[in-house]
Amino acid sequence: MRALLAAALLAAPAPVVAPAFQDGFESPAVPSGFSRLSAGTQIGPWQVSAGDVDLSTTHLWTTAEGRQNLDLDGTTNGAVTRTVPTTPLLTYRITYALGGNYVGPPAVKTGELRVNNQPTQTLTFNTAGRSRDNMGYTRHTTYVLAKSRSLKIEFAGTTTPAGYGLLLDDVRVDSCVIILCPRAAAVSR
Repeated sequence: MRALLAAALLAAPAPVVAPAFQDGFESPAVPSGFSRLSAGTQIGPWQVSAGDVDLSTTHLWTTAEGRQNLDLDGTTNGAVTRTVPTTPLLTYRITYALGGNYVGPPAVKTGELRVNNQPTQTLTFNTAGRSRDNMGYTRHTTYVLAKSRSLKIEFAGTTTPAGYGLLLDDVRVDSCVIILCPRAAAVSR
């Protein structure tokens, strides 16, 4: 009987899950410097959902991945949102690289990661001692248990005064069917 059950489980199709994604904010391509984008503008699969943001290139500073990254502050605190298809009751890992625009004050840049409109992580990055070639990007991770067929992921700048904010790059989302998640790491959303 156990052999039949084991054979049936092995023959069962794997659950269908949303494909993992990775985005380094490479689209649309900015020729040089930066491009300021206002609420409602698309940045590849992301949408500027509040304020404005700067899509910056390696002409300004090094990036964590690729040729472009995103400053979550344009002239005001900005935010970007993306909805990711999910399978309910699966855990998803969200990872990203975080840096800061060292050109202007304050030294400590702040922001928030929200999932389904709920604050999930408070973001901070200290730009003291940073320069164009020494950006000091750090990797961050959070785990979220999907309760529905999609997750709305939003990164928002909260630096005061606005204008020189957090830098976001190399955002990735994987399901725990693809990776192994640590026990009790997921927050329900």
